[in-house]
Amino acid sequence: MALNDDAVLTAARGHIFTAPEGTDPPAPADISAFDPVAGFDGWNDIGHTSRGTLPEFGFDGGDTETRGTWQNQALKTVVTDPAVDYVTFVVHQFDDEGLGLYYGVANGSTTPGVFRVKSGSTKPVRRALLIVVVDGDTKIGFYAPKCDIRRDDAISLAVDEFGGMPLRATFLTYVHTTDGEITFDWISEDTGINPAPAG
Repeated sequence: MALNDDAVLTAARGHIFTAPEGTDPPAPADISAFDPVAGFDGWNDIGHTSRGTLPEFGFDGGDTETRGTWQNQALKTVVTDPAVDYVTFVVHQFDDEGLGLYYGVANGSTTPGVFRVKSGSTKPVRRALLIVVVDGDTKIGFYAPKCDIRRDDAISLAVDEFGGMPLRATFLTYVHTTDGEITFDWISEDTGINPAPAG
């Protein structure tokens, strides 16, 4: 692997977007030209998220076991518990979008200024997810066409920092009509992902 200074970045700024399940991602050139004011067509910016608790990518499962035969005690490694990938982040905006993602429901009230949650109505919200990380002129996007978004922990309130709603987006496999199965993509023409052939 060659050294690539352009592929090293700090998550100085970023934005998180949602869209209906299966929404196509922006092209690499659109990620490179990302303007937070303009955003992307068809994608909804969920607003302010935590600077102190940045999106954290993780996985559950992924356990393996080595199995053998009488002739070869370490013949093969098999996956006994497939890995499920997810990202966690904290939303600061207590508005219809943030509360709806946290509680898994649309606003149950028609009264202006009221967000109502009915008992037992919460469930994961199914959406496409797009995260854009900005480091000066370098930008990289993370795209998952099918996610279950749900609350990940209790709402936090404090006198010296913004209140937050912790969320977890679990990536599910989406079957695209032309690209087949997709779980997630990293997108960037700035960092040397899948560079175009020289010519």
